[in-house]
Amino acid sequence: MSKPSAAIALFIREPSPGTVKARLSASLGPEKAARFYWECALLSMARALRLHGAEVFVFFRPMERRSRIEELVMSRFGHFEGKFIPQEGATPGERLYNALFHLDSLGFGHKFTLGTDSPTLPLEYLERGLAALDGADCVMGPTWSGGFYLYGTKKPDAGAFRNVSWSSGLELVQVYDNAVSLGLKCALLPRWQDIDTPDDLEFLEGQVRARDYQRLQSILREEPSRPS
Repeated sequence: MSKPSAAIALFIREPSPGTVKARLSASLGPEKAARFYWECALLSMARALRLHGAEVFVFFRPMERRSRIEELVMSRFGHFEGKFIPQEGATPGERLYNALFHLDSLGFGHKFTLGTDSPTLPLEYLERGLAALDGADCVMGPTWSGGFYLYGTKKPDAGAFRNVSWSSGLELVQVYDNAVSLGLKCALLPRWQDIDTPDDLEFLEGQVRARDYQRLQSILREEPSRPS
């Protein structure tokens, strides 16, 4: 079997209560928020694995929790053949670039980063992102909060992620402007919702009612967890 021409860097963290989904912890409770985060991560991974012609790599943190993260992933995806690679870099921009550079060094033509905050993202959007790089230098998937759920490129450039105000709602505009200033042709995908705040849960609840997301439904119906 020939090697896929594209690779996806899926960014995940260990689902430890109090360290993920901080803005949801107040309403869901830290334990429920952690389980909610992990189900979102697994849904994102399942979608990435369905993208024909792409190989999935898990870029994780913290580095010292590798065994636990691998165990959690493999408990859901016994067939998962991707690689587990620690995230490197002090800022989100550095971590994004280093992941793309790593995939580039492995010889993949099209490289993508994918987060876990958009668990109901249609597979079609990933397919459109893959196709967009046939005519563009980079592609971005915007979120309604001003960030992006996907960044894809044929040749990574660290300049695309410099001087970006992360978690500000300006990430998409700033990375896009950086790419244009570098002379890159950047395509945009349709917007989609990321789930970071209690207000975002209204959108998600409508999505999970309309589609087949039993695990997410079960988590959202539980009583909020509280510290003992």
